[in-house]
Amino acid sequence: MYPYAEPYDLQKHVFLFHNITYTYILSEKRAYEEAAKRLKLEAQDRERIIPKLRVESRRKYLEKRKEDKVAELEADILDDEYLFQEEILTERERKDRDHKRKLLELAKDHERARELERVQRYHMPQDARKGKSDGKYEEVDERERVPHYEQRKWEEEQMSSAVFRFGARDAKEKQLKDEGKEYDLVLEDQIEFIQAFQIPGFNKDIKEEKPKLTESQKKRLTLEETKRSLPIFPFKDDLINAIKNHQVLIIEGETGSGKTTQIPQYLHEAGFTEDNKMIGCTQPRRVAAMSVSARVAEEMGVKLGNEVGYSIRFEDCTSERTFIKYMTDGTLHREFLSEPDLQAYSVMIIDEAHERTLHTDILFGLVKDVARFRSNLKILISSATLDAKKFSDYFDQAPIFRIPGRRFPVDIYYTKAPEADYIDASVVSILQIHATQPLGDILVFLTGQEEIETCQEMLQDRIRKLGSKIKELIILPVYSNLPSDMQAKIFMPTPPGARKVPPCVLGQNRIIYL
Repeated sequence: MYPYAEPYDLQKHVFLFHNITYTYILSEKRAYEEAAKRLKLEAQDRERIIPKLRVESRRKYLEKRKEDKVAELEADILDDEYLFQEEILTERERKDRDHKRKLLELAKDHERARELERVQRYHMPQDARKGKSDGKYEEVDERERVPHYEQRKWEEEQMSSAVFRFGARDAKEKQLKDEGKEYDLVLEDQIEFIQAFQIPGFNKDIKEEKPKLTESQKKRLTLEETKRSLPIFPFKDDLINAIKNHQVLIIEGETGSGKTTQIPQYLHEAGFTEDNKMIGCTQPRRVAAMSVSARVAEEMGVKLGNEVGYSIRFEDCTSERTFIKYMTDGTLHREFLSEPDLQAYSVMIIDEAHERTLHTDILFGLVKDVARFRSNLKILISSATLDAKKFSDYFDQAPIFRIPGRRFPVDIYYTKAPEADYIDASVVSILQIHATQPLGDILVFLTGQEEIETCQEMLQDRIRKLGSKIKELIILPVYSNLPSDMQAKIFMPTPPGARKVPPCVLGQNRIIYL
């Protein structure tokens, strides 16, 4: 059929098949030998490298552990000094405290010695693959034998090169002598205000402290004098008698009169926390509950979370020994689900009732029903600005206890003319107060988060332009969507010579901090 086709040679094809099979077997054998060789080399490398890695890992672990142990020892000493005074310690406890202080001091001295040693030591270059080291050993002046001196020196050179200089060489000395006297800061735009009236206040002078007192005694004396200077202090006995004689009491007092911090302490001293009962106080904001509880714990000389604590969303800083508990309105709502009669509480204080949030309105109805069910539960409605008569009618003609006076006078100012852009006017007023008035924080109320962020950006831009002409101004926004740790920054101490500006949110009829 195919005259030109080559006849089929079976022997030839069998020979080719055997050659292909033999070649494949040889390649597989070589691959196996190479894989075995690689595994052997990897095992040898692993045996050689693992001990070095273990040593390096151990060294890094010990460095981190040293830092953790030093921080733990320092915190232990601070905690011990905060809770126990030097006079009430036994001889053994005093020796133990001195031993801990000595260990901490030795650890810090060792770290400082290592830093000083690094300055005067020559280090051999280790990695030659990345390039040769061109650094030479130089004798260091004694003034430079401090940690991070070269970095500070470089920063000073960069800062000095950016400063414009003119005049004679001795002009710098004259400028230092006359600094702050030649020119006064003049703002471009200023707003004229008219003082309408002044709300009087009182503040008792604090007596000079005796030099023989210890630091803890001085702090305790300052706290006691501050408590005595509050407007609520003269009415302590009358307030306790009114609470004992009435189940529901409406308390009305100005901001700063001491309602939130002092009333729970008065109730504890009067015996309302006996039989393992607690005193509860609600706050509409998480940051307020945290800061107020910390202040009360400091005044009572106890650690926060033990006798005095707080409970907010996702955080419960209380214990079995807690007898004064601050919480948010939402936290009390959750407690109603598990304990509708509030059997664990002897007194429940609804603070900041004038804010009239949804949670507060619900609490009014709940505590009113519980008060009718439990005759031994005391309900206190506390507020700064409140239509007390309406609340008295709501709580079955409950009596009203008014606390007159405030600690400091309040001046009311009005602008001479209306402002077209009140955000820009707020920024100008802040800078005007910051440049002309004595030190003190500035609180600005705005209507929403967007305006707060706009005000913050405008302030930062103008402060950047003014530069060193004005003192430091710390801007701390506060609104509901901000995390708790960011909101808590407004309660941190202000650095010396600085001023804080926390713009807050002002709602329709309430101030919202959370």
